[in-house]
Amino acid sequence: MERYQLEDLEVIFDCAGRDDWGKFSFPVWYGIPVKLNWREYRYDFNLRGGLKRVSGGSRVWPDPQEALKRTDGNDLIYYGVHGYESTYDLIKNYYVPYNGIYESDLFEENPLQGPPVRQALENFDALAIELGRLAKEASCERPREFLRRVSAMNREALAAEAGKLRRIMGANLPILPPETIDVDYEVIPLILTEGCAYNCRFCLFKTAGDFRVRSPHNIAAQIRSLKDFYGDDLINYNSLMLGQNDALAAGEELLVNAAGMAYDILNLSASYHRGRPNLFMFGSVDSFLAASDSLLDRLDHLPYRTSINVGLESFDQEMLDRLGKPLQAERVREAFRKMQSINRSRANIAVSCNFVLGADLPFRHTEAIKVVLATETTARGKGAVYLSPLIGTSHRREILKEFREIKMSSPLPVYIYLAQRL
Repeated sequence: MERYQLEDLEVIFDCAGRDDWGKFSFPVWYGIPVKLNWREYRYDFNLRGGLKRVSGGSRVWPDPQEALKRTDGNDLIYYGVHGYESTYDLIKNYYVPYNGIYESDLFEENPLQGPPVRQALENFDALAIELGRLAKEASCERPREFLRRVSAMNREALAAEAGKLRRIMGANLPILPPETIDVDYEVIPLILTEGCAYNCRFCLFKTAGDFRVRSPHNIAAQIRSLKDFYGDDLINYNSLMLGQNDALAAGEELLVNAAGMAYDILNLSASYHRGRPNLFMFGSVDSFLAASDSLLDRLDHLPYRTSINVGLESFDQEMLDRLGKPLQAERVREAFRKMQSINRSRANIAVSCNFVLGADLPFRHTEAIKVVLATETTARGKGAVYLSPLIGTSHRREILKEFREIKMSSPLPVYIYLAQRL
């Protein structure tokens, strides 16, 4: 660890955090940030000089355990600890990641709109200006050059950087798979497919146009540009997200080759985080059922831990029709059985699934989920079930009651799916 004091600013380099993406009920940080402490605020920056995390002392911040995070897409996520009982049991995280984008009846407050966040960002604006002056006075090259970099990355520049990332992708990622919470949503995005073949009525995460697959040339260009974009900060990533909402439908050769190329060019094996890198993707019921043994064998032998999330939504045909999901209930049940089989037989692939949840949904819908889950088993630590509240249709008390009933009936782990985007 290397420290510098410039007037009332403390700069800390080589401040290594955890490398295991563990879950803790007390504040920790992951990876290797650069820390700047100024005016009772604590700021973490990535190695590119971009703002990553904010917290503060008791006079300026609601709780020293809580923090504000900025994503690579320039969204803000507030990690709160108050007001929610049994948070880990609910969402597989001790801190509630509130993004203020996808509102839910589960959470009644919006900490992002409160004075502490606004004041912390205003203080960051002042810090960016102050760092330009302090950089000129720094006698050592390392803090001088980094402070110059941070000073240039004010809020306007951070928004422009996020725009550059979207241009590299050529699209957006409206939602991340639920398992990405396990790596604090720290994923490198790579777009293989766009659109969705289903176009369900209830979906809030639709993408424009018909379903289409990107060309190998486009994918290779994305990977090379992503390497340049993340630059020095690549060491802080060990997870790749294949987008958008049905990357599993990209086809065996394209999917496997893209994952392998990204692993090599992005040098994921050199990540600060220990263990296998992670590969996240969505699959539709149809693309999942069409996934051949050959594809699964090749995914299993990639140097990743691969997570596939499949939106099943319901085992009840009336409910599927109501959602506008063009599937027969038997296909959903078949996909669930295949999920269980893969989780038992594949060492490096884990498949999870989603169902909708809401207090005003048909009784048969929730009963079918409870009955099917109660009769199934899975490999330990694999095969989680996520329940997605239908935003705007439910009430917190009723939805939590249904969640607990389903969770108690299931030998599989069950959690609420909190939508996040990149």
